[in-house]
Amino acid sequence: MNTRRFLILCAAAPLAVAALSAQTPSGTPATVRDGVYSDDQAGRGKTTYDTKCASCHDGGTMGPELWGDPFLASWENKTAGDFFTRIKNTMPEDAPGSLSETETVDVIAYVIKTNGFPAGDNSMPNERALASIKFVRKP
Repeated sequence: MNTRRFLILCAAAPLAVAALSAQTPSGTPATVRDGVYSDDQAGRGKTTYDTKCASCHDGGTMGPELWGDPFLASWENKTAGDFFTRIKNTMPEDAPGSLSETETVDVIAYVIKTNGFPAGDNSMPNERALASIKFVRKP
């Protein structure tokens, strides 16, 4: 195998793993019901949420609450990738775009947890893989 082909394969491997981790074992796209985040990740997300999000979103004083039926109804069938883009481009309101990719993904894990969806064994992957994780309401 030549060096160029080897380098291309090495660069593509993490992307393939991230894409596969956002699918269920049957290969169908994952939903928030499928344990798409880890408890550790949600814990990190809570820390970021508490310092950078709660002042506006807790109680829905300046922004909507990010849990419960109204939240899930507004995000029904949208993806965690859509949510990532909204947060990354517009939040926090006083410093849009200031959250890192990791902080944003961790906050999404926390939001999924606060909506009562189960944790899994693995953390949610990067932004690219979030596009295949759909928000759904609880049954």
